[in-house]
Amino acid sequence: MTQRKNKRRKSPQGRDWLANNYFLLGSAGFVLAVTLLASNFLSRDSQDRARVLRISGPVSVERSGGKIVPVAGMVLNNRDKLVTGEGAFVEVAYDEGLKDVVRVGSRSQVVLESAVIEKQTNIFLSQGDIILKLEKLEKGSTFKVRTPTAVAGVRGTSFGVSLRGKEAVILDFDSRIFVKGINRDFIENTDELLLNEGWKVRLAQFERPSRVERITDAERTVWLAWINEIDGLSPKAAGAASGFAAAPSAVYSAAWNLGIDGIWRQIAGLLAGLMTKTGTSVSVLAFFLYIALAVNMGKVFA
Repeated sequence: MTQRKNKRRKSPQGRDWLANNYFLLGSAGFVLAVTLLASNFLSRDSQDRARVLRISGPVSVERSGGKIVPVAGMVLNNRDKLVTGEGAFVEVAYDEGLKDVVRVGSRSQVVLESAVIEKQTNIFLSQGDIILKLEKLEKGSTFKVRTPTAVAGVRGTSFGVSLRGKEAVILDFDSRIFVKGINRDFIENTDELLLNEGWKVRLAQFERPSRVERITDAERTVWLAWINEIDGLSPKAAGAASGFAAAPSAVYSAAWNLGIDGIWRQIAGLLAGLMTKTGTSVSVLAFFLYIALAVNMGKVFA
């Protein structure tokens, strides 16, 4: 009995091995975490996903009954509701090249009925203003903005929608768009008005679109300034702002230089991005490895 007890007391060899090889294990874990994080960023869905590009002022994302304060690069889901406060805006990019971008203006509420560009992509505007830049739609695809008053759709162009109470104003900045009214059953009418570039139409709820007028110089100037601003974003700046694929070396360098305090500050933002993609085992494993690494970073690299 005494010999057995002594053998059990001497069994902490496994612990000694772990202690002696702690740095090796920690380094291996670090490399694995960085690799998985890089693969997560590089192996995005084959279909582009809507992501937050830029934010200014008070903005929130309402999801599953809760509210999230968005950060640049955050992946957005179907049915996410974007709400902006006074003087605020948020931009949503559907692709890395910033060909398809939506800007939600001040005091607006927008529901992303589609968080990816599909054959039929929908946005619901219940209040406020949005401007769209759509240059990457595939042939036969349609992008619709629905409101309680009207429906505006395009097949590759740039336009804006403004909703004030029950009156909607649809502005065609480029190419041609179609506009439909809403009937009293809140179903879009079958007939449509084709709006030409440089024109806008006003319509009240349950009214057929017919009041067409020229876009003002001021409206065109605002639109052109925004288009030039988006087009002027460098690929590097655009990728950093929107959270699209980063090079593995960039991910490794960022993780190495953050340090323990910086990593903890980044966890909230990483959580917002990764947890929206928890359907992939890579994202889940990378996230938990990242947490474990943050906890032990001080010991590993002491």
